[in-house]
Amino acid sequence: MTNLIQTNITKLQKITKYILMGLIVVIALKYIPDSPLKDKEIIMIGATSSISFAILDMISPAIKIAQERGKDN
Repeated sequence: MTNLIQTNITKLQKITKYILMGLIVVIALKYIPDSPLKDKEIIMIGATSSISFAILDMISPAIKIAQERGKDN
């Protein structure tokens, strides 16, 4: 039962991370450009970035660099 709760919390954390990423992109696109973009375009770019981030996170959630012990670089 505890494992199921932890799994659901982890999924909720990941979904929150993806939504937050999309919102950051939307806010940046709303306020940074000199020439304003249409709201529909901003939402589409934000959704695309959020989905891309989710796909990349699922494919390679963490990249670890392992070092061999005893070797000097």
